[in-house]
Amino acid sequence: MPHLSKFYEVRLLSDVDIKLNRKDKVYKKLKELTESLTLNDLNVDRKFGFEAGFIGKKIGINRNNTSKELNRLVREGKAVKIKGKPVLYLDKNCLETRWKLKITDHAIKDYETFKKLFLNSLEPTQNFEMISNSAPYRSILDRLIGADESLKAQIEQAKAAILYPPHGLHTLIVGPTGVGKTTFAEAMYRYAVEMGKIPATAPFVVFNCADYAENPQLLLSQLFGYVRGAFTGADREKKGLVEQADGGILFLDEVHRLPPEGQEMMFLLMDKGIYRRLGESENTRQARVLIIAATTEDPKSALLHTFLRRIPVVIMLPGLEERSLRERMAFVCRFFREESARIKVPLKVSKEVLKAFLLYDCPGNIGQLKSDIQLICARAFLDYMTFKKDEVEVKLSHLSRRVREGFFKIGEKRGEIAQKFNLGVGEDVVFDGKDENMWDNLEGTVFIDEYKTADDFYEVIESSWNEFSRKGLSERKIREMVDRQIEEYFDGIFSRIKLKGPVVDRDALAKIVSPRILKTVEDTLTDMREALGGAFSQKFIYSVALHVSILLERLRVGTVISHPDKKSIAREHPLEYELARKVKAKLEERLFIEIPEDEIAFLAMLIYAAKVKKEQGNIGVLVISHGRAAASTMAQVANELLGVNHARALDMPLEEKVETVLEKAVEEVKRIDRGKGVLILVDMGSLAAFSEIITERTGIPTRTVEMVSTPMVIEATRKALLPDMTLDMLAEDVRCMSPYIGKGQHEIRSATYGEYKGGYFRGILIDILGKTLTFLNPQKACDNLYEVLKKVLHKFDRKIDDDIYVKFLFHCSCMIERIIRGEPLPYKNLKAIKKSRSGIFDVLKTQFELIEETFGIQIPDTEFAYIVEMLDTHFDTL
Repeated sequence: MPHLSKFYEVRLLSDVDIKLNRKDKVYKKLKELTESLTLNDLNVDRKFGFEAGFIGKKIGINRNNTSKELNRLVREGKAVKIKGKPVLYLDKNCLETRWKLKITDHAIKDYETFKKLFLNSLEPTQNFEMISNSAPYRSILDRLIGADESLKAQIEQAKAAILYPPHGLHTLIVGPTGVGKTTFAEAMYRYAVEMGKIPATAPFVVFNCADYAENPQLLLSQLFGYVRGAFTGADREKKGLVEQADGGILFLDEVHRLPPEGQEMMFLLMDKGIYRRLGESENTRQARVLIIAATTEDPKSALLHTFLRRIPVVIMLPGLEERSLRERMAFVCRFFREESARIKVPLKVSKEVLKAFLLYDCPGNIGQLKSDIQLICARAFLDYMTFKKDEVEVKLSHLSRRVREGFFKIGEKRGEIAQKFNLGVGEDVVFDGKDENMWDNLEGTVFIDEYKTADDFYEVIESSWNEFSRKGLSERKIREMVDRQIEEYFDGIFSRIKLKGPVVDRDALAKIVSPRILKTVEDTLTDMREALGGAFSQKFIYSVALHVSILLERLRVGTVISHPDKKSIAREHPLEYELARKVKAKLEERLFIEIPEDEIAFLAMLIYAAKVKKEQGNIGVLVISHGRAAASTMAQVANELLGVNHARALDMPLEEKVETVLEKAVEEVKRIDRGKGVLILVDMGSLAAFSEIITERTGIPTRTVEMVSTPMVIEATRKALLPDMTLDMLAEDVRCMSPYIGKGQHEIRSATYGEYKGGYFRGILIDILGKTLTFLNPQKACDNLYEVLKKVLHKFDRKIDDDIYVKFLFHCSCMIERIIRGEPLPYKNLKAIKKSRSGIFDVLKTQFELIEETFGIQIPDTEFAYIVEMLDTHFDTL
């Protein structure tokens, strides 16, 4: 077994490390990583080199700054940059001294070029092994958006047409306006050059037959040329486009506008390689031209059968609505980058704008998408010039009404968007036409890699453990919450590769886990089936395989993590811990590696989280509060926001006897118990003693939490539905949801909102808002509406409390979306309320200018009337 002790060294930064500047730190780590590579690293699916983000993580520098320093090192001749996706970096000196590479260009155009350079430097015995495992070449066609998805079959057709001996096959591209027929044809031409079918100097001539469709004679003269005297005004000879395209490709767009005589003249060219200029009757000319034609019409009805028969390859390009959302987002990002390059200024684009372009109805396909993006960029650039801004900001307010209205027609795609894109909370996206690493940087900021596993499993544990520890949660509580997150993490991965009903697609999984690792894990767990009690699923096997794949990647680059609570894991989950120890031993034996001891704890957590679990009922939630409708209102808000009917309520009018309410509570607890007990949320007084009495009478476990508020009911209801939640955990969670529970009500309000930014309460609201809103960024809505409410109530010397903020936030968020859709609510007695409440109307209009500017809307008076009603009801008029 190879000795891997170097992977487990944990050392403190030396004085030398601390004194290094940022560039030197980056260079030092790049040298270390390059020197750690072995020949085996090239002989695997992974690429030979390191991404800026990976290097930055190792030394605690963010990705953008690491990228800047790496590019400086490239310019200084100290590093080698391999362009592509992702962009990779290596230490030049190590490549030249250890691997004997001759580096003449510090920025290598793509990974294939680098690999060929590397292979040529090896000894013959080494070279043979490397060539046999060489990665497949990615041509210009393979790099088109959608090459692995909606264009896969079309690209295979295009390759066959270009490569068919001796000079390729004539091709017709069919598709509606704007699908990219010209782009596809040009890619076919460039592919022919790449593959050596035509020289790099071969012409690619484009001709749109629609430009001369009203004058057939002029159209034919443009194509084939003419001789002197061929028609009135032809006082000299002229070459045609066919002659100019000799030895290359002639692209005929809108070919259905070519008149029948023109199609007949093409017969001769395609059949025998000869043609005549207009006006020639006897002389023939020769030209070897590959024809690529395009049409938006049905070829069978728009073209002569004899012409169509001479075109053996017909490629149908899909419309934008047939493309996947990932492909459409790739187009959106590409067009924003192109506009940035055009105006020579970076574009800062709101994520709401990206979501709108991803979803709006775009009948003009890719062409219209590009035009609409150009239009919004032009509007943003006008603001940039007019108001002398520091950067071009593309905001929701710049969108045309058509784009905003079209967005809401396909809101059912929300789940797919959340799964594939990072378009929720977070910073705006910057597109820089000069940034060569832009596509690499979009992973994570916009795209969620469908097959990314590196670091995620460990990040779930590391980041969550640290976050929960900072909040002062107990170790037991932390473990329970992290267990749930691990399960959700793997569920997220499998939801992206679950392509065959309930069965995980093994071929899709093979894109992220090598067959060797998968087979080893399957064999290991099969051998241990008895130890597992036979209770493990296919999902469990694949989860372990994913984890082992991540583990091997970390060992390869020398990264090892200590588990934050290994001893407690061994104590709390002894069966899983011992099983993980056995799995570790078998994997070491079969994969010829040495696995750190701390990995036993990680494996134990994975086994605990991924094993098949029994279905359990949910915890009941009962709200009891003094007043005629207080409890019902809180329960109703929670149920409506979460889309459930789980929270139950008992209202206690002040004149009603406590004994009467207790009897009602006993009966209600019996009705809602599902075997896991009931959490009772009460406001004050004798109600706090209900839990013990109810449990004594019914035998049903209950717990009580005092000082109930609407956010507490929302949180309790949401967590009560989690399958692994226990009654004690739920009670503790709700009690701990704010450090101010238990203080006086005035203290609670001022403290909660005084520390609103980053508070736990805010996090809950953003989480629920994200599940409620279709379009808006929940974080932006939360922040802006809080500022508006604070200023409005300040005008009337009122304080914000939990209930009014929740009502205001959700009402106004939905109001904004209604207005964006063009569906504001009517109000019957508008004149009367405007007259009687003119003061608050004026305040609202002034303070809501922030909302109107941020979201590009104009709020009608009818909507302000409902806000006035809501505030008056809560405060008994302002």
